[in-house]
Amino acid sequence: MLRCLSCFSRRGAQEDATEDSRMTASGILALAHQDKKQPSFEDTYATLYQIGEGKTGQVFVAKKKQPHYRSRAKTLAEEQQREREVRECDEEVAVKVVRQEYLSTPNRVEALQSELAILARVKHPGILRLRQVFQDDDKFAIVTDKATGGEVMDAICRPGMPRIRECDVAEIVRQLLSVLAYLHLNGITHRDVKVENILCKTPDLRDGVLLIDFGLAHMGTVGGTEMSGMNGTPHYMAPEMFHKHGYYGCAIDLWSLGVVTYVMLFGRFPFDARFMSQVEDKIVKGEFEFPKELEPMVSHQAKKFIEYLLVLNPRERPPAAMALQHPWLQMDSSSADPLADEHMAALAKFSEGKKAFAAPAPQQYVPPEHIPKEGVIIYEG
Repeated sequence: MLRCLSCFSRRGAQEDATEDSRMTASGILALAHQDKKQPSFEDTYATLYQIGEGKTGQVFVAKKKQPHYRSRAKTLAEEQQREREVRECDEEVAVKVVRQEYLSTPNRVEALQSELAILARVKHPGILRLRQVFQDDDKFAIVTDKATGGEVMDAICRPGMPRIRECDVAEIVRQLLSVLAYLHLNGITHRDVKVENILCKTPDLRDGVLLIDFGLAHMGTVGGTEMSGMNGTPHYMAPEMFHKHGYYGCAIDLWSLGVVTYVMLFGRFPFDARFMSQVEDKIVKGEFEFPKELEPMVSHQAKKFIEYLLVLNPRERPPAAMALQHPWLQMDSSSADPLADEHMAALAKFSEGKKAFAAPAPQQYVPPEHIPKEGVIIYEG
């Protein structure tokens, strides 16, 4: 239940998995009727503009309002705490607003519940920090750190930025493997690793990336609780996910990362076709090849790394911690030369094609009614 989020400790996801399995769908709404005297979202944050909109809700940028203290700090610790609070007011945050009408089915409720439960527990530099969750009678406001660099493929192709090198791609992949190793160690499988869910921390992609969107993530026990069901984005899904009555484990994330690596190096999917049924057939067979016109420009080790992850049998796929030791991810083994013009053209074509299906919402002023005014804080990190 979401009320548990207010008392989650940082013990680790594996220790709370049993508790989460007892959560009920109706519990997510329980706190709407609690004491309304707590600070509301409007009391705490000033909303600046909208940056996105999807099927679950809208995403805004906000800033924390300056605190007003009625008396002087009485201790050094209190003074230092106030200084931290004032500094936080200069930071922009991201606010995802999820309206209750979206939560009309148990599956959607459980997805939001799972995402918040996981974000409340995890702590890793490659995962957005969950700051607060507000709730009122008809919406949730989920406050996280803000990533200013946009999606990774857009950053790779952004005009005016230094041209990306193969070693930059290797570093991005290394960071993502670090996140996956951390998640899997804590019994969490992401289940939707794709380029759209990789954000750059700043406009310079060399400052690091973040893995986002835990709406499909599964939290089990350490050692890998088996899962079932068609969850994820088809082009990135592992072959075992297409098997009827089949079960799968966290190895699906490694397959998806193999697809992500292929996309970032070649600007296309390793398994692609006109119809999704044909894409599924190719994935289930595990047959792919490298583009003849671009293959000579990519190092042998990079191609071996992709083959290392895109293994048909999930038991033969390396765990994330082992994949981190691959020679391609060692800094002296990846090419430091900027990618060639034809290479960048392929990446730009992929990025533009992606935008055609999901154009970002323009930045705009946010009317106050979009944000919870008199809600309760149900999580504060």
